[in-house]
Amino acid sequence: MKSNKVSRRSFLKGLPLGLLGVSAIGLFSGKMISSAANRKAPKFKKGSIFTPRDSDIRG
Repeated sequence: MKSNKVSRRSFLKGLPLGLLGVSAIGLFSGKMISSAANRKAPKFKKGSIFTPRDSDIRG
């Protein structure tokens, strides 16, 4: 079995980039989740063809 050794120096050099990547992924996924949770139902004028039926309205 081959042993892949990572030197302390190379690990420490890659650490800031890894932390930056993890924080960027967390930021973007958090924004996507929060925007999906805060979606509001669209408002249409009464009698519009886009107005949902009363049984389709959640709220």
